[in-house]
Amino acid sequence: MLLLLALPHGLALPAISAKGASSRIPSPKMNLAQGDQVMVCGTGPVMLLAAKLAAIKGFATTCAVSERDFELAPGLIYTDLHPEGSLPLEFLKISGPDADSNVIEECTSKAKGLVIAFDGEMTIPERALSVFMPESNSLQRVSLMSRYLNGAGMGFFANAAKLAANSEIWAARAEQVESYRAMEKAVISRAESMGVGHTIIRAGTLKGGAFGDSLAGAGGENTFLHAKFYSLGQQDVVNWRLLYDCDVLGVELARGDTMSGPGFLAAITATNSKGGSGAGESHRGAVATALVEALRLSEAANKDFSVGAREGRQFPDAAAWRKMFANAK
Repeated sequence: MLLLLALPHGLALPAISAKGASSRIPSPKMNLAQGDQVMVCGTGPVMLLAAKLAAIKGFATTCAVSERDFELAPGLIYTDLHPEGSLPLEFLKISGPDADSNVIEECTSKAKGLVIAFDGEMTIPERALSVFMPESNSLQRVSLMSRYLNGAGMGFFANAAKLAANSEIWAARAEQVESYRAMEKAVISRAESMGVGHTIIRAGTLKGGAFGDSLAGAGGENTFLHAKFYSLGQQDVVNWRLLYDCDVLGVELARGDTMSGPGFLAAITATNSKGGSGAGESHRGAVATALVEALRLSEAANKDFSVGAREGRQFPDAAAWRKMFANAK
């Protein structure tokens, strides 16, 4: 009998029993190639953007979504440059009356790559990994979005800014840090037991994620989400998120959990109303791209990276990402 296992925000998935640990040994040579099947799961814009970028890069992509994300997805993902039907991308409902446990099991069993990304401050329950990482499947690589957990630049100022200015600021409260560390441990342990290569991609405060003014020939990255993204969440007189998407396309990639939070400037940089980047920030586009690129790069296999935001009006291409992963310190 299939049992339902509860996930954050009402997600529900059928629990799939494991069929014994594999004896495969994790290998950095198990890189994905164009046309390979990739499953993307999680919630929110960063997950949807990862799914879109995976499809643009040629992976046969299935995005496992809740009912809410299923409603949001078409409006955020498809643009004039990438209209509906132009990408190898399908959406799989994993909650609600339309969710089909047999279809879910079939899709997860065929996926060679898995991306796990939660836009909010959530983690995937360990039991849910038996659904997305069944041990009798084709999985070769998994990319997990985690957070800065080292505590630097967090504390009072980050928490105060989170309450007063921007609820999406990552402030690394103790119970959250414990939850993310437990998730990382569970994913790595399961990957190692299956002989699957893994990559941890760490983010600070998530900002930006849409195409800015790029489709009008101005600043921004035209592969990102639709401008409808700017109508979500907190609204301000100045659309600082659009400015961010035009001016903060630079990326810093570092090995390990080494990047700092916003520190005592947290309140000033909370919304970047004058453009530019602040400490402790990660562009959603950079995080999503790192998660996807890690699936196909031996330089990223079985390693841990932190993503930081930098000012710049040019987003790194695939060659630049390979170089960043190889040279990250």
